[in-house]
Amino acid sequence: MYFRVGGVDCHSDRNVDIVQGFMGVIVRLSFFDVQEFVDLMSDKVLPLGVRKSDDWLISGYLESRGIGRVLVPPHLTNINNKPQMNPIASETNALSSYGMHENSMRAAVYMKEQLGIWSNYTFTNASSLTEEMMDLLYCEAGLAARCPKGESRISATKLLDEGLAL
Repeated sequence: MYFRVGGVDCHSDRNVDIVQGFMGVIVRLSFFDVQEFVDLMSDKVLPLGVRKSDDWLISGYLESRGIGRVLVPPHLTNINNKPQMNPIASETNALSSYGMHENSMRAAVYMKEQLGIWSNYTFTNASSLTEEMMDLLYCEAGLAARCPKGESRISATKLLDEGLAL
């Protein structure tokens, strides 16, 4: 799947699978069957954390309707044309008891199953990961307190890939 990580250089428009609100999302109302979208979002069986993953919910819905998603970088002159992220806010989980990565994993699996989309991707459900794998996931996400002794974000990514047989 392709989506831009905040703070990564982006100097031209890019097709993406997942739109991210912190970089701005503009959609036409005609992209939505409003009642269908409201019904999907108000589903009383949405797994914990999925409702908090609006980027994935909106992107999945647009995918199910065959609507492409494009990241348009800011066209203003600023430092390196990068969004300015607050370093404290970027590591703060205000979404739920799950972290953002865990929410995203749950949302990806849920949307794939509910809408029959992303059939060419294999997602790992966060609930199937061991505690050790979850620590690596959070380490990779930048939460140093969850990094196993001696591991860095880079080594955590390698260990995750090996553990998930990617």
